[in-house]
Amino acid sequence: MSSPWKQVSGRRMPPLPGNSSPSIFGRRGPSGECADIGLNPTNVKMYLNANPWLVADFLKENSNNDEVQKILNSHCVQFQTDTSYTHSGRCSRLQSVSKESLTNTATTDRQEMLNSMVNVIEEAKELPKMLYHLSTVIVKAIEADDFFLYTVSTNGKDMHLCRECNGKIQEIMFGPVIPGTTISAYVAAKKEAILVEDILGDERFPRGAGIENSNAQSVLCLPVLLPNGDLPAVLQLSRNYGSTAFTEENLEIASTYMLWAGISLNKVQMCKGLMKQREFNDFLLEVSRVIFDDIVAIDTLTEHIIMFAKSLVNADRCALFLLDPKTEELYADLFDEGKVINGQPIFTKKQQIRFSIEKGIAGHVARTGEVVNIPDAYSDERFNREVDIRTGYTTRSILCMPIMSHGSVIGVVQLINKKDPSQHAFGKTDESNFRMFAVYCALALHYSKVYSSILHCERVLGVTQEQLAFHTVATSEDADRLLSRWTKRTIIPDDLDSFEFDCRPHTNILCDLLLHMTLKLCGEDCFDLETLARFLLTVKKNYRPNPFHNFAHAFNVAHCMYALLMHSPGVFADFECQAMFIATICHDLDHRGTTNALIQKSDSPLADLYASSILENHHYQTTMNILQHSGLNVFARLPVNTYKQVIGLIQHCILSTDLMLYFGNRQEVAKLLLSQGLDITNTAQRPKIQALMMTACDLCATAKLWPNQREAVDCLYQEFYAQGDEEKKRGEQPMEMMDRDQHHTLPKQQIGFLTNVALPCFSTLSEIIPPAKFLLEGCKDNLVQWQQETKGKSTAMWEPGVSRLSPSKK
Repeated sequence: MSSPWKQVSGRRMPPLPGNSSPSIFGRRGPSGECADIGLNPTNVKMYLNANPWLVADFLKENSNNDEVQKILNSHCVQFQTDTSYTHSGRCSRLQSVSKESLTNTATTDRQEMLNSMVNVIEEAKELPKMLYHLSTVIVKAIEADDFFLYTVSTNGKDMHLCRECNGKIQEIMFGPVIPGTTISAYVAAKKEAILVEDILGDERFPRGAGIENSNAQSVLCLPVLLPNGDLPAVLQLSRNYGSTAFTEENLEIASTYMLWAGISLNKVQMCKGLMKQREFNDFLLEVSRVIFDDIVAIDTLTEHIIMFAKSLVNADRCALFLLDPKTEELYADLFDEGKVINGQPIFTKKQQIRFSIEKGIAGHVARTGEVVNIPDAYSDERFNREVDIRTGYTTRSILCMPIMSHGSVIGVVQLINKKDPSQHAFGKTDESNFRMFAVYCALALHYSKVYSSILHCERVLGVTQEQLAFHTVATSEDADRLLSRWTKRTIIPDDLDSFEFDCRPHTNILCDLLLHMTLKLCGEDCFDLETLARFLLTVKKNYRPNPFHNFAHAFNVAHCMYALLMHSPGVFADFECQAMFIATICHDLDHRGTTNALIQKSDSPLADLYASSILENHHYQTTMNILQHSGLNVFARLPVNTYKQVIGLIQHCILSTDLMLYFGNRQEVAKLLLSQGLDITNTAQRPKIQALMMTACDLCATAKLWPNQREAVDCLYQEFYAQGDEEKKRGEQPMEMMDRDQHHTLPKQQIGFLTNVALPCFSTLSEIIPPAKFLLEGCKDNLVQWQQETKGKSTAMWEPGVSRLSPSKK
């Protein structure tokens, strides 16, 4: 097949008798004789079609009148063109029609034409086919004899001739867009419509219509312009020799149709683009659903990524390599070998392969984060041909893209061989779609690693909990020994129910005393004895040996709550008594001997767990960990609803020991007392009173007998000074009460604490719970002792009988 550019040299003249068209009859010889013309019926018909007046002359000279009259009376004035007429580059040739048909076409309603045009645009799925059928509508509208449709590449440099073959539109390379060649190239470059009455007489187009053996004389060439200025195609319309030339009216009609065609085409393309985007979005949603369903199993996740990647860009094979940032290697152990069983792809699990990111195309992508799109693999020096030689598989095109997470490459997907027969390589659309898909892959792979890490941490935590349980959870044997000692040998002190009870002489039997107080306060049938014994012993093990915040302090707080509840029968329900008493026993579990402020500044893991009341939340969580341990849930006998109430109250009581919450709570209670609006039975006010009771119990050391109070303060300041020393090591200046160098101001600090914190707490509480008045009086007495210390008076000769009256004497 010769090139469509091929054209006779020189300018062609209209074919006249004695001057045969060179496109049909060949060139004349040097002496003017006609060369071998190779006449055949097709050539004769073509020539007569182009010169119908020759037929009339021939008949007049060689036929009788009857024959001429018979021909003249015939309704046909044009001979039908041979339907087999096709030449190189020719898209199609329209059938000649009768005068009646032409008249009908000329009078066709333009609105109907527009509707036909819109229907063509909407129904066509491919751009060349859409434009081709659109051209046929315009051809009918202006009664053209022939047309040629050229699509223009997106870069505007090349043109392709569209031709119809077996109902399909084919595009063949026509030539570059160069003005000064053909009329279609001129229009493609200028983007302007041109009307030419004689294509062979126009110097602007040396190669004329650019089609071999063309009979075109008058040519109308129009650009297909979109609203944004893009030129997807050029339409070339022609009328042959013997037909009237195109008029300005024809140009106006065709231009109008082309204007509407451009607008309609743009809108349809936009709608189709939205449809494609919706389909792509649906694809991504399906990707999200499937991938994130199996996000934990890395093999299944890899299979899903490979399957979706192949489907997205219509690739034949796919490989997913993950990056090991420590060794800078890509690795994989799951491979796509193109196997399919029952319509489902089968992946092969093999020994893991690893290779440096310095090797191969995948290594280049992992190293640089660049997208590599190779239309011809064997022409790229980075391609490793050994794999094809070993497997027998032929690699043609490659699309290799990185999977990025937090700005770093975490994997590489390599897609091989575009399966679409009309496309030999992966295109820009494939790259764009895959970039979006890669975001989902990155999320899935990232969270898969996170989940794997969490699972690993959970397993480590499980082992650690087993170890801790062995060391921190009391055994049944420990519980049996406690119960045996408690029932046979434990002597309960006579003053146990007194607020002044000093636990220091009884440190070895604190669990025994707690067991006694629990049963006395809550009833002997409230708890299972063995469970209660194991619970108390376990709580004891979970207190750290701090100077102040230790198990002895927990006992004193619990004892104070016990005394308040025992001296206030009927004020609280049974489940409230149980919850408040257990909360005091557990209120400082696993205390670190430091303040919340230091924990927050030190970036402790505890600070990351809780936003506020860090230690208090930790104490509560430790309590729950103990209760949830097998054989330690002392509330197991309670109904579900009651159990929830108890746990909620325990949480409330433990969190209320944060002094930062105390000040606001006491002010609210004090306001209610002042306005006589306090009602202890009010469900909204009751938690405020319980919180105030927890604070009072936590401060009970300030109301103990002076020797007990003085020793408690010394123990507390050991913790304060240790924290201050730590802050100094960090270059920070500690608070005065934390500064060991300010120890001489201790009495003054205690006077301030008792005056501003403890006394207001006891004073407010004693107005609600009268037995708490003893705490108020004890605190006042200790305030006097501290004031004496500031004056340098010795308290070594302090005597309980003189310093403080017993409850019976008061």
